[in-house]
Amino acid sequence: MAGIQWRAAVVVGVDSSQSSRAAVRWAAGEAARRDSVLKLLHIDSGRRDRGVADNLTAASVAKEAEPAVPTEHEVKLGEITGELVAASRSASLLVLGTHGFGALRGTPIGTVAAEVAGHAGCPVVVVRGLTAPRRGEVVVGVDPSGDSEHALAFALDSASARNTDLVVVHAWHDGVLEAGADLASVEAAEERALEDRMAAWRDKYPGVGLRLAVVRDRNVARALIRAVPHAGLIVIGSSGGGLGSTAQALLSRARCPVALIGGPARG
Repeated sequence: MAGIQWRAAVVVGVDSSQSSRAAVRWAAGEAARRDSVLKLLHIDSGRRDRGVADNLTAASVAKEAEPAVPTEHEVKLGEITGELVAASRSASLLVLGTHGFGALRGTPIGTVAAEVAGHAGCPVVVVRGLTAPRRGEVVVGVDPSGDSEHALAFALDSASARNTDLVVVHAWHDGVLEAGADLASVEAAEERALEDRMAAWRDKYPGVGLRLAVVRDRNVARALIRAVPHAGLIVIGSSGGGLGSTAQALLSRARCPVALIGGPARG
């Protein structure tokens, strides 16, 4: 394939767990959609041979899922969080399973993701579940502050690449309203604000079907999960320094991959 210019790699964390294999399958599909190399990365505290074996197994899983996607292998000896953040700086996407990564086998990935996502140089996707990824709609959570613009861009790109709809969810609650406030009027105003905010995005992505959902719910994670019970991907912004309660809840309860977007995504 001489002459082909591959985009920045999709990097996936590899170990011997079933969760890791699910992440590899998902990452291989994403690399195919992006015309990217898939980089298989094993991080361990001291055993390189284990990493080589796990990477060879992962390569077979990736080949079965997406035969045309080229793969690279790397084994790093070191501290898992720092090595993942370092790898993210030259990647277009960092993909992790939910449990059992290298030197931290058996540790829930939420513990790792909480440290990685806030410092990563690219979006981080945590692949939940051990079965084949679902091909449902993409769901993105937005807030009125405007801090979710990077998450919106990633979600729209993802929906476009998958040829599926995007469901944009804004959850609000009445806890900050004065007593006796007209909740129907407040909700109508929230709906208008979301419509106005999405107008420019509709023009930029005319081929993506958009559904807007304004939901009265204090629990944003619950609102996102209920909006599309069979979603293929949930996207949410993550603030610098770690994960908020919504992202933590999604990593525990969502039934599909969760994308954590901390800044502009690289292609």
